[in-house]
Amino acid sequence: MPFPPTPMTIRCPFCGQPVQVPVRQIIDVSEEPHLKRLLLAGRLNAFICPRCGNRVSFAAPFLYHDPEKELALVFIPIQANLKEVDRQRIVGQLTDAILRQLPREKRRAYLLQPKEFFTIQSLLEAILRADGYTDEDLKAMEERTLLLQRILNARRMEDAEELIRENVEKIDAEFFRLFHEALATVQEEGSAEEFARIMAIRDRLLELTPYGQTVRSRTQIIEKFTRAPSGETLLEALLEAPDPETRRTLVALGRPFLDYRFFQNLTRRIEEAEAAGRKEEAERLVALRREILEAREAVDQEVRRIYEERARLIRELLSAPSERELQERLIQRIAEIDDIFFDVLQMNIEAALEAGDTRLAQALNLLGQIAMAILQQTLPPELRLLNVLLNARSEEQRRRILERNRRLLTPEFQQWLQQMEARMREEGRAEMAEQIAAIRSLAEQVAATPAILRPS
Repeated sequence: MPFPPTPMTIRCPFCGQPVQVPVRQIIDVSEEPHLKRLLLAGRLNAFICPRCGNRVSFAAPFLYHDPEKELALVFIPIQANLKEVDRQRIVGQLTDAILRQLPREKRRAYLLQPKEFFTIQSLLEAILRADGYTDEDLKAMEERTLLLQRILNARRMEDAEELIRENVEKIDAEFFRLFHEALATVQEEGSAEEFARIMAIRDRLLELTPYGQTVRSRTQIIEKFTRAPSGETLLEALLEAPDPETRRTLVALGRPFLDYRFFQNLTRRIEEAEAAGRKEEAERLVALRREILEAREAVDQEVRRIYEERARLIRELLSAPSERELQERLIQRIAEIDDIFFDVLQMNIEAALEAGDTRLAQALNLLGQIAMAILQQTLPPELRLLNVLLNARSEEQRRRILERNRRLLTPEFQQWLQQMEARMREEGRAEMAEQIAAIRSLAEQVAATPAILRPS
């Protein structure tokens, strides 16, 4: 059972506004694996100030528990300047909290002597080492992080380009992972101008580095498939894919097409190559078939895992004693409120109705309504506007919405839309990209039309 966050009042260091925030004090990755991702990304125990809009991270003691690796790690921020007796009291309270909730058969000796850490960096290194990272890996990660900071902090695009050219060998998949974490943080904070600036840097990374060029090639192949998805176009894309990562992405996107007919076509190609004496081609196709089967199994396992996680989340949310507590839990778990969450929620509603449990169906419906409302509230103004525009029924309705939100139609917003369009194309979401392109064109028209001439 997940450990609920503790509500605390934190004063924003930028504007002084006191904010009620949920604080995580127990992180059990077997129950809530997403918390590990937040911790590693530097986004655990953080909030957006509702008054000034700044992102605030704060240091609070917590216990990190990974039963699979037998890790019990306690973080006590050094800036708290606690006396030994107070420090031991906090460690004892956190340890007791997790021991009380664990069944007796799962209590292990390592939980009685948790390792203490006084800086987040040292704790993160311990977690990564347990995941198999070596000292060399950690050093390389630190170098990439410093390089990323230098590139993102460059005053001019020319300076960023120079840094990119000088460090092309360090700009790899791990660098792009760190880059996208930074991008997600900026997007979360809602600065359209900063988001557009970082997306422009991303364009230069794609253009100027070998790995970026591979990513761009991958994007083009994926987009080609998603424009006309079928078993035939999926097979052609897989044959053209430059690397295993592209093929894994294609398998995930094209999972519904990996049926008997697909493998029959692939087998026919293998037999034709063998009959024509093209031994190398036949071997390559056999290896591709094996790779596709393995990737399909991995995709299916991951989908099952995510659906199970969302089902557990729904059960936890339904156990909230009040609507206010439900809202607080939803805000804390906002990263998991996605399409799969609503898909699982709908399946639960249908199952409840079939079983005649109208009370449960009503509770699930209410949960969905509150989740959707919170999702809308937590979006930055630009994203909220884009979401409304995407759901508009006609161009005329979109025009009226844009008229009412003219203050948001800045050059930065236009550039942000352009970057969002490019991002959708890169992810293979061609239909969404076309919708955003149409919205951008209409927004430019509305912004360029003097108010007195605009149609009523």
